Amino acid sequence: MPGLTADSRVVLSWLALAWERVCRQFWPAASLCGGALALLLSGLLPLLPGWPHLAALALMGLAVLAALGAGLRTWATPTTAEAVARLESTTPEGHRPLTSGRDRLAFGLDNPTSRALWRRHQAVMRARARALRVSPPRPGLAARDRRATRVLALLLLAAATAAAGPNAPQRVARALVPQFGPPAAPVLAQVWITPPEYTGRPPLMMEAGASPLGSAPREADPVTVPAGSNVLALLRGGHGQARLDLEDGAAPRALQTAGDGGQRLELPLAAETSRVRLTQRGRIVLDRPVQVLADSPPRIAWTEAPRSDGRGRLTIGYRAADDHGIETAVLEVHPDGGQRLGAAPVVNLRPGGDGTARLETHDLSSHPWAGTAVSAQLRATDAAGQEGISESVSIVLPSRRFTQPLARAVLDARRGLVTRPDQAFQTAVDLALLAKDYATGDDVSLAVYLTLQAASTRLALRDEGIALEPDLDLLWSLALAIEDGTLALTRQDLQAARGALREALDRGAPPEEIRQALDRVREAMARLMESMADSMPLTDLPMMPIPDGADLMSPQDIEALMDRMEELSDLGADEAARAMLDRLEDMLRRLESARPPTAAEQRAMAQAADLMARLREIVARQGSLLDETFRQGARRAEPRPSAPWPPEGLPPDAESLERWFREQAPLSNQSPPTPTAETRRLQVLQRDIRRSLEDLMADVGDMLDRIPEALGEADMAMREAEQALSAGDTDAAALAQGRALEALTDGQGQAMGQMLGGGTLLPMPGMRPGRPGLVPGFPRPLGGRDPFNRPGGRADDGSVTVPDEPETRRAHEILRELRRRANQSDRPVPERHYLDRLMDRF
Repeated sequence: MPGLTADSRVVLSWLALAWERVCRQFWPAASLCGGALALLLSGLLPLLPGWPHLAALALMGLAVLAALGAGLRTWATPTTAEAVARLESTTPEGHRPLTSGRDRLAFGLDNPTSRALWRRHQAVMRARARALRVSPPRPGLAARDRRATRVLALLLLAAATAAAGPNAPQRVARALVPQFGPPAAPVLAQVWITPPEYTGRPPLMMEAGASPLGSAPREADPVTVPAGSNVLALLRGGHGQARLDLEDGAAPRALQTAGDGGQRLELPLAAETSRVRLTQRGRIVLDRPVQVLADSPPRIAWTEAPRSDGRGRLTIGYRAADDHGIETAVLEVHPDGGQRLGAAPVVNLRPGGDGTARLETHDLSSHPWAGTAVSAQLRATDAAGQEGISESVSIVLPSRRFTQPLARAVLDARRGLVTRPDQAFQTAVDLALLAKDYATGDDVSLAVYLTLQAASTRLALRDEGIALEPDLDLLWSLALAIEDGTLALTRQDLQAARGALREALDRGAPPEEIRQALDRVREAMARLMESMADSMPLTDLPMMPIPDGADLMSPQDIEALMDRMEELSDLGADEAARAMLDRLEDMLRRLESARPPTAAEQRAMAQAADLMARLREIVARQGSLLDETFRQGARRAEPRPSAPWPPEGLPPDAESLERWFREQAPLSNQSPPTPTAETRRLQVLQRDIRRSLEDLMADVGDMLDRIPEALGEADMAMREAEQALSAGDTDAAALAQGRALEALTDGQGQAMGQMLGGGTLLPMPGMRPGRPGLVPGFPRPLGGRDPFNRPGGRADDGSVTVPDEPETRRAHEILRELRRRANQSDRPVPERHYLDRLMDRF
């Protein structure tokens, strides 16, 4: 050991000598301690009854103490001389260099030669001392323990330690405490983790029963639970109080004793929770890693900018998403350019939360801010209270279009008070002037006049000339009364009844409440239809023709639709009932938008009816002329059998007529056509029809922006027929006349569509856009768009399926059978409870 001094080598030699003596004296006690510890770690002692367990602990303790006493009785602490002697015994030359180095010269101190020899001797001893090596301890246990019992104790200890694993301290603690009295009942433990109700996830149950040896359950994958979950720990059996450790930075919580003799504890899971560990008297009963997932805030965004649907309603396109669904979604509106009189409108949207693009239409035309510039923002809130907002966009809130000049003037006054509420006195003066002018006109309504005067006086008496929100409501009601008359109140009643019905469906109200809401909608709709019938003037206008394929529905069909909605609600199909309500609302909105025609509109309707009657007359004349031309051509043909005309009794059209002539070509007279008196007469008739059509086209052009293309095609075909008849070619004339007749038929539909779709005619109550009719029917599949290819209505993402009649009958049959079985008292109670839960789904 180079670098060590002689004293350091002596200390190491002393330690080696001491270890040798400890091993020789105390190896029996160490072997007994190892065996006792192995027995403690094995978990066998807790299996013994209390007294044998205590006796085993006492025997082990006495044996260890006896071995320790025997070793201590013969123990002798090593001395320094013994350590030096052990160190010098390792040198091969002997001569005890350390001892010799401490000797002193006794004689010859005055002799230089003696001193030189002594110094030389001392140097040799020091050199030999530096070469000394400390030998490792050699306790010689093999000679003393010939049966290797010490090795057996070491092997038992290693095996018991490996078996105990992380439960080693708990096993030792249980082995050192004997259990007296009756044996402990088996330990049964359950840990329930219940996610928040809004997540829709079921509770998670972990169950474990600790083994008698106290081994910990096998490590499992982490349990993933949402934030806000509650944990419930239940334990029965065993001895002692159990504790629940969530490793969330807090100390383990003790379970409380329950009335049934078990233990329980319920507490919320913190976001920092990483494990669920249940222990009893130091023994791990259940141990499972846990991962708590944070609840993400909702996300909501525009899919398109808010816009008007052309009828005073606001169309909102948006998409909302959340990991556990959205509780509420609203459209918030804030004024642009200063404060406004009146509360800001808040539009409740359908929550959703699955990320589906939605398109909703809401009527804000009655709000005081309608027609003003505002900023709109979407806000979504989940059940955890977290919020998500969209970007803000600037829009102009749609407003209703009034046709009566006085109603427009009142609405302008109302809008002026919204932006400048301090102009109440000036607005009062304007209203007084309107009342004065109105009183001098024709058809004066005393109620309207008095309301104008009351509104003017009310504003004039306002403190400091500042208008209040009730003043806006009065002016709006006045404008509606001027525009709609008695229809205004009935429309408001219908809107309120419709809103109550939707609110009941959205919150899952009982069927009886939904049935009452449907009855109120029926009553309000009946009053509206009666008011509309009373307000429509009785005129001698001819009825507009209804094209083939028009999508109509009678009031009885609307009643059947509401009955269908009531059936779906009784079956618990709330989503399907809401989808039916969306259709019904679209129809009712069109009913509400109906109004009596003005004088100008009545004149336009009379003109349109006259034009359509003239067009029908031209179509009839052209059809008769085609028949005469065909018969004239048939008389000139050779008398051979021919196919019947028209084929299969169908009405003639250009394509079938041309095909018939091709089939009959071999039977026709092949001589060149020559004009006759009859063909000249037909030519004159064709010319008269064409001139009538040209006069009609001129009148249509005056009424509409453009002449239907099909009428122009009919005019060209008629000219071709005239030329063919002048040459005596009846076959060519019949073909041209067939094309003219088909073009005239198409022209009827084009003219009707331009009159209705272009705003020339006032749609009748309940008329679908682009289709004449009295009451709208179910919309045909148009990809979520109306007949003019305009988007509208609510989103239809295919997620709601409305059951058809057979499915509804089948659901009723199932529900009746469930009720019958649930009322049978001879059935087991669990089965009847199960049937009750099934019926809850209906």
